[in-house]
Amino acid sequence: MVHNVVILAVPGVQLLDVAGPLDAFAEANRILHRQVYQPRVMSLAGREIVASSGVRLSADCQLDTPVPEGAMSFLIAGAPDAENFSLNAIQLAAITPLCLHSQRFGSVCTGALLLAQTGLLDHRRVTTHWSVAKTLTQRYPAIALDADALYVADGPLRTAAGVTSGMDLALRFIEEDVGREVALDVAANLVMFFRRPAGQGHFVRKQQTSLDGRSALQDLQRWTLSHLATVKSVAQMAAHIQLSTRHLNRLFHQEMGVSSGEWLEESRITLARELLTANHPVKSIAALCGYSSSDVMRRAFIKVTGLTPAVYRKIYAGPEPVADSQ
Repeated sequence: MVHNVVILAVPGVQLLDVAGPLDAFAEANRILHRQVYQPRVMSLAGREIVASSGVRLSADCQLDTPVPEGAMSFLIAGAPDAENFSLNAIQLAAITPLCLHSQRFGSVCTGALLLAQTGLLDHRRVTTHWSVAKTLTQRYPAIALDADALYVADGPLRTAAGVTSGMDLALRFIEEDVGREVALDVAANLVMFFRRPAGQGHFVRKQQTSLDGRSALQDLQRWTLSHLATVKSVAQMAAHIQLSTRHLNRLFHQEMGVSSGEWLEESRITLARELLTANHPVKSIAALCGYSSSDVMRRAFIKVTGLTPAVYRKIYAGPEPVADSQ
């Protein structure tokens, strides 16, 4: 059986959202010595699609042209400007049946923002790129977002977190269609993880709010960040600003959408990441981040990033790591 894979690429598409999965499917064909996957790039209209990088793609088909019969997967690729891209009523009316009549349908990266416009993501578990996760949930509150996941399957719906995770999605398709061994071979040949050791959490590098202002909450955040080694609890933060812990939590939820405890933990882990990549010893990092021991920090680090400090350092540290057993 030939599996038709159709990827809709909008103007300004992220090239790797298209090319990554297609290369994985092509590698499966090469390994199996037969045409298991027939990929097609679809445009909204016209033959040419200009990617965000400036590379020009030649579309195999257009949204208003018939799609080949057979086992089909329909995906919408993301674009850096997807937050500002609106599909019109005619386009949505064409995309919806493509999804409903496909064996599988879904999105890669910020393509979730485009697919969500059909309403087909409501009451479904999905993921998307961490940078647009908040926008997706604000615009479409009926969606059950797993913001840390690299790949989510919910019935026929498949969503991938972002850019390179489109290749993770393709591997899962290959595993479903032709077996685990072929998918393992594809991963090996493309020099990629078959199952990545963590979710999106360890890629997130931007702060949750600006600390440039002069509000009382921002003053507290600046003070806490400069005293992480000695701020042991939310109660200390609340005492510094002369509020109850309940009131402080209410402020954090209103301004940032997280509890004060969650913000404190994230701040500690952010500092730990920086110190790990600078090759500080784990024991001293734990103290500088306000943890009572390296074991306590290790558990917190795994909970937030999905990686141990040692594995994180191995992936991200400079060329001269310190000797450390943690």
